[in-house]
Formats: sequence, C-alpha cells, structure tokens
Amino acid sequence: MTFNHYPDNSVLLLVGTASGLFLLSSQDREHWKIEETSLKNENVYHAVFNAPGNYRLFATDNSNTSGPILRYSDDFGQTWQEPRTGIKFPADSGLMLKNIWLIQPGRATEPGTLYVGTDQACLWTSHDNGESWEPDAGLLYHPTREQWQPGAGGMCLHSIVPDYSNPQRMWVAISSVGCMRTENGGKTWEHVNKNIGARHLPPPTPLFGNCAHRLIQHPEHPDTLYLQDHCGQYKTLTAGDEWIDIQNNLPSYFGFPIALDRYNPETIYTAVVVDDGRYNVNNQFTIYRSQDAGQHWEELTQGLPGGEGVRMGVLRHAFCADTLNPCGLYVGTNTGQLFASNDRGDSWQQIADYLPRIQSVTVV
Repeated sequence: MTFNHYPDNSVLLLVGTASGLFLLSSQDREHWKIEETSLKNENVYHAVFNAPGNYRLFATDNSNTSGPILRYSDDFGQTWQEPRTGIKFPADSGLMLKNIWLIQPGRATEPGTLYVGTDQACLWTSHDNGESWEPDAGLLYHPTREQWQPGAGGMCLHSIVPDYSNPQRMWVAISSVGCMRTENGGKTWEHVNKNIGARHLPPPTPLFGNCAHRLIQHPEHPDTLYLQDHCGQYKTLTAGDEWIDIQNNLPSYFGFPIALDRYNPETIYTAVVVDDGRYNVNNQFTIYRSQDAGQHWEELTQGLPGGEGVRMGVLRHAFCADTLNPCGLYVGTNTGQLFASNDRGDSWQQIADYLPRIQSVTVV
C-alpha cells in the first residue's frame, strides 16, 4: 500500500471525534478537503497511520454498544478490519478493558511494531503490524498497581514515548498515576514524578498519584521531555529523574495538550483552560507558545475566536504539529471547530466546523 491515494506533498489530518473519524487533506496548508470514513458514528478517541512506507490506518473505536475495539484499514478508512488477536486482559489480572486511548507507532528501527494504551491502565505491544497484541507484564502486574486511582476520565494510559535513542527505554503517562519509565524493555517500571506538584493530594508530594495529561520527547536531546500535568507545565532534562516547573506566566496551570516545533524544538505550545470549566481563559480562545523551552509564554490569538460566550476546550490528543518548516499546527476543540496554522502559530484559520467533539488530531 502506498500514499498515492493523495497527491504528492499532501498534508493529511486524522480527526477522531465522538461520532466518527474524518480525514482532511491539503497540498498548501491553506485549502483543505474534508472526507468521511466509514467509521461514521463511532466514538473514536485516537487514530494514526503506522510508520511511513506502510500507511495502515489504525483507529480506536470505543463504541457504547459493542465495547472498545481496535480497528485498522488498508484503504484509507473505506473498510475496516479487526486484529486476529485483539486487546483483552488475561483472566488472572482481574481487569476489564474500558477504553482504548492511544495508538503509538514504534521506533523507526521497528516498522512493524505498535503500542497501545488503555483504561484500565496498561501498555500493549504488537510486532506484526497490529494483527496480534500482548500486554506488558511489568506494568500489568506492577507492585504498586493496587494503590493506583483513576482520574476524572478513568485510569487511562494516554501517552507512550518510545525512546528513539535507546530501544530498551520508554516512558508512559497515566491518569492519575503519573509518569513511569522502563530501562529494560518493559520488564520493570519505576515512577518518575519528582518535583511534580499535586494540588489535589496532601503533602508531601507522593511517589505516584499525579494526574499527568500529556507527555512528549525532545527530538534532539532524548533525556529532555515536556509534560502537561493537571497541576502545571513541566520539563525534565534528566529523563524524568527530576522535573522543572515551566508554568511561569501562563494564566492557568490546568490544560491537556502540549506540542513542539521539530525544527525549533525549544519552541513548545499548549492550550491552558479554566480548571473548573475546561474552557479558554478570559473569553479568548488562545494557543500559548514558548520559544525558550518554557521560560516565557506568549499568547497566539490571530484568527482565533474571542468574545462573550466563547467557551472552547482542547483535549489531550487534539493538538499536534507537523514536521514541515515552518511548522504547521492543528488544534481541534470540544465544540467541533478545527483550526490550523502554517506559520508556527503566528496566525490561524478555521478549516472545519460543526464536527462532533474533537478528541484527537494527528498529522501525516
């Protein structure tokens, strides 16, 4: 299978919503075409293509009627299949699959490998392009699991970061457990949450119990990661051993997504919201950008809506950046609008409206 379904140099967005998966394509990042897939009424938390050169499309279908199913398509969403061996907890775990949250393609050196994060919190791996799945036993039977507690959205493993510099190292983030790291390919995992605030828990700051929201890795310095947490924005320069607060001048500590500019990876983006309402601060939908790795944040509003009654939120996987230069940014809202910028966030245009609640946006 190839990508010739679309013209050369196309940018393709996969937009997962509460009622279906949509594809948006553009050759110039200004004019966009929107298409439905045959997942028209399903609750799609996340969708991705596997590694370049394959283009098998995966989507999480968290149907209220048939339960959570991982699906894949080899014809750009026209028809869908299920894995031969799906995602199912072993009987001795006592756990039940509630939702499938995230699909993460493997490293460039492992093109047939994918990872999935679920609620109940577990990491799943496939080495045959999604045909069969196995749980990570180190997480599934972790000695602290009985003490884990769910966040408001469940006990979801929502971020998976396979270290591109070390095939044995990986990080995951779980709500509301926090960040965890393995150095031995998943045999054992340790909690790595030092210095992360926990306003919802009594002091001292616990080893785990933090409500991590989104975790990403710096593309040039593998020990540097950025975290959007329930209690603020953080970065680590030590692979998670210690975290640094980069909240600084942001108007709210609460938000879900975080993204970065691959060609200027000290430039990071987020969308913070009012904690008790999960919508934009001060009647203005705003994306925040830091060009110095979190020391200072600037407001990006050109082309974004503002005024009385503007109430938009952005979920943890509904914000992403492409790998072009200048960086393109794509953000979907929980009220069904999709905005794009082709100039690193300096200006924005609305490229879709009246969609169902947007739960994820990923870009090829």
